[in-house]
Amino acid sequence: MRSFYIQSEDINSLENHLAQLDIEDETKSILFLMADEDQFSEDQLNPILRRIKKNLIGGIFPELIFNGRSKKTGVLLLTLPFELRTQVFDLSGNSDEFFSQLEKAQHNSMNSLSSLFVFVDAMSQNKENFMQALFNFFGMNTSYIGGGAGSLRLESVPCIINNQGIYANSAVIGWGNKPISLGVAHGWYSFSGVLKITETLGNIVKSINWRPAFEVYKEIVDVHSGMSLTSDNFSELAKSYPLGIEKLDAEMIVRDPFKLCPQGLHFIDAIHEGEYVKVLHGDIESLIEGASKAQVLALSKSNENMDQDSLFCIDCISRVLFMKEFYRKELETVAADKHVSGVLTIGEIANEGDSFLEIYNKTIVLGVW
Repeated sequence: MRSFYIQSEDINSLENHLAQLDIEDETKSILFLMADEDQFSEDQLNPILRRIKKNLIGGIFPELIFNGRSKKTGVLLLTLPFELRTQVFDLSGNSDEFFSQLEKAQHNSMNSLSSLFVFVDAMSQNKENFMQALFNFFGMNTSYIGGGAGSLRLESVPCIINNQGIYANSAVIGWGNKPISLGVAHGWYSFSGVLKITETLGNIVKSINWRPAFEVYKEIVDVHSGMSLTSDNFSELAKSYPLGIEKLDAEMIVRDPFKLCPQGLHFIDAIHEGEYVKVLHGDIESLIEGASKAQVLALSKSNENMDQDSLFCIDCISRVLFMKEFYRKELETVAADKHVSGVLTIGEIANEGDSFLEIYNKTIVLGVW
C-alpha cells in the first residue's frame, strides 16, 4: 500500500497525483480520504474526480493518519493493487432495497477469500439497516473494513466520495477479490455488574434495569470516579465511561454516550432493548495496549503474500479526544517499524473473526493486504 498526502491548499498537486495514479499499471483502485477541516469544495473536486477512470471510493473524516502521524487537514490517497467493484447507496432506502441493489451490482462478488471496504455517513439514521443488508448479502467469510465519515459537528453533511462526487446521507462500498487480515481491539475494561437495556428510543437509552438510564449510569460512574456526574460535566466525564455490549468469543462492542438528553443517554450508535451491557473504563496505558493487540492480531493473521510492512488504520476520533496529546503514543506503538496510514472515524466497521459485521466505537481496526 502506497500513500500520498496532499496539503489542503494545493488542489493542483491533488489533481496531478490522481492523474498519475490513473495511468500507472501498479495502481488498480484508489482510496480517497479527506479531512473535514479546510476541505476542498465540491466545485473544486467534482470535475477532478469525474476525470479518474479507475474506481475510487472514500469520504470526509475528522482527521487522517499519514505515516504514523495524525493530520487535521488535507487529502490522503491510498493505492490498492487490486480492483474494487464499487457502489454508492442512498441511505434513505430500507434493508430490502439495499439488498436488491446489491444483487443487481454485486452478483459476482461472492468469493469467500475477498474483502469489502465500507464507508458510511456516520450520522445517517439508516446505517444499521444498511450494514445488516451487507452482511446478509456477503456473509461472514468476507473481510469488512471501514468507518463512519462526517464531521465532529455531529450533523449529517456530504461526506461520501466516489468518482462522481460527494454525497450526503449515503454509503459507498468497494468489493475486492483479495483477502484482508484484520485486527480489532480497544483496551477498555469492564468494572460494573451486568446491566440490561430495558427501553430505547432510536440511539437513546431511556432505561436500564427498568430504572431511568441516567440514574443507573450516574450511580456507577460517581462511585468509580469519585466525582458527581452532572449535565454540565457529562461530555468530559462520560468519555471515560462507555458501555460495552457483551459478545460471545469476541471483543466487547463499545458504545459511546456523547450527550445527555431529557429522555436519557444519547449514543453515537444504537444499543437495542434486551441487550446486556457493562460500564467500561480505561486509561492511556490500557488503550495503547489495545492498539498493540490489534496490530499483533492483524499481522499474525497475515501471510507472506501480503504487504506486512504497511498497515491500514481505522481509529476512532473519540480515542484522540480521550488521550489528547498522548494519542501520538498509540500511533507510535502501532507503527513501530511499519508504514501506517488511514483515517480517524466516527464509528469503526469490521467483522472480528467469523463474527457478525459490527459498527464499533472507541475501537481501533487494522488491516493488512
